[in-house]
Amino acid sequence: MYPLKFDPIYKQIIWGGTNISRYFRRNIPLDKVAESWELCCRDDGTSIVSSGALKGMSLHSLILKYREKLMGDKIYQKFGTHFPLLIKIIDANENLSVQVHPDDAYSRANGEKNGKNELWYVLDAKENSKLVYGIKKNESKEDYLKAVSENKIEQMLNMVDAKPGDVFYVPAGKVHAILSGILIAEIQQNSNTTYRIYDWGRVDKDGKGRTLNTSKALDVIDFNSQNQLEGCTQIANNHNYCAEAILRSEYFNIDKISVHYCYASTTIGSFIIFMCIKGGGVIFYDGGICNIISGETILIPAYMGKYVIDGNMALLSIYIQ
Repeated sequence: MYPLKFDPIYKQIIWGGTNISRYFRRNIPLDKVAESWELCCRDDGTSIVSSGALKGMSLHSLILKYREKLMGDKIYQKFGTHFPLLIKIIDANENLSVQVHPDDAYSRANGEKNGKNELWYVLDAKENSKLVYGIKKNESKEDYLKAVSENKIEQMLNMVDAKPGDVFYVPAGKVHAILSGILIAEIQQNSNTTYRIYDWGRVDKDGKGRTLNTSKALDVIDFNSQNQLEGCTQIANNHNYCAEAILRSEYFNIDKISVHYCYASTTIGSFIIFMCIKGGGVIFYDGGICNIISGETILIPAYMGKYVIDGNMALLSIYIQ
């Protein structure tokens, strides 16, 4: 077991741009990219190992072969061969549609494995950038239905400022949209189910608008606590590194680790995912050394053991307990 790197999977959607290649200095052979799937195990995109002895193996094949050694005992018992997370980088060159995601219960009742809770970490943003984060306070289901019938959804949306380093937890049921000029890292449950509410009046070359999912969206929108923002809590600070807890949830946990010199740890009975969002360095582990640079996402197998991250960088540490 060693730190696993994967080839990104690029997705072209109408609102994408060139900021992923610009920000991370990637040579992407596409004009515009909306999403880079950094770690995924789905029918519509499966990560392939890019280096080391396991190069060329899919994440799905790795799980089938190594099971608990890769996933962790409790994680494998709970999820089996279903990898529970999907890690993306999103370039909103234009506004994304206003949307909402279902929770686990609604998803399973409709034949899916799980819902979609997600977190955004803002990597880069133009000056005065905004996000849609919930609907305005005291707006009711009846108000929403009236706004839909009168095509006045925009008037209900709660707009918030977004700048690099900001964190937004987007639980299932929260109305949301990433707006133009923002580059984010998105950590989410392994689901691609989105109910589109509004698409800013966009039409295709034939004058047709994108499909809206008004009925299903109404089923899952949580009209309570739509505007609560998340904060970070410092959990360690010394001359080697600083660690902040970004999120604790039943779906996934996220810390931000700013490495000044070195960060030593060990796997905790679960796989760990590191997204390098700034800087770079190396990972020392029993059996070798692995480079890590800005923009890379690395999967640390549950049974890899002790490791040391050396360098000057900022990491998002993602794991399940």
